[in-house]
Amino acid sequence: MDEMKQQIVDTGKWIMEKGLTWGTSGNISARKEDRIFVTASGTVMGDLKEEDIIVCDLEGKILEGEKKPSKETGMHLGIYRRRPDIQAVVHTSPFYATFCACMDLEMKTNLFIESMYYDEGLGRIPYFHAGSKALAQAVEEACGGTQVILMEHHGILVYDRSLAECRSALEVTENVCRMNVFAAMGHLPLKEVAPETVRDFLEGGYYKKRRG
Repeated sequence: MDEMKQQIVDTGKWIMEKGLTWGTSGNISARKEDRIFVTASGTVMGDLKEEDIIVCDLEGKILEGEKKPSKETGMHLGIYRRRPDIQAVVHTSPFYATFCACMDLEMKTNLFIESMYYDEGLGRIPYFHAGSKALAQAVEEACGGTQVILMEHHGILVYDRSLAECRSALEVTENVCRMNVFAAMGHLPLKEVAPETVRDFLEGGYYKKRRG
């Protein structure tokens, strides 16, 4: 199997094993030069096969594969067009992230080392129908200043320099959302790291070199 397709298959299995989606919810893509590898419509993340990975160009023209690509391919392509640094995109509907995407909750993200890095500038967009041009446009407009977007009443979208980084961002953000939900339920004062410390942490590269 092509190495890129294998990475997508492995990522789908990891997502399902971690309980970070359900049913046929979610889609995965990765970029290799000017070719976009994306999961087909109606696929189950934990049961992806080689034929479930479609190859298209940045305009959505199918280059390889017999199946129909995910109906949400448009939002993936919008990110790749706007962000040449991005090499992978993952959309899923994990429980706590989706819970937060259904709540009018002010999210606190500067809680621990990984969350300060992966959830810097956590984005949020209102609900748009799945697969719609409006959703793709909203994602493309919102993807500039963050690597993670909560899509209201829909789920989460993460995008980064590799599928491995997407997996990390997905897991970290799900835990951030869990912490925010538990704090809200218990009326607990969830304390963030001080802004000046966060800035020093990011600019100093104390976890990883800051993007951009």
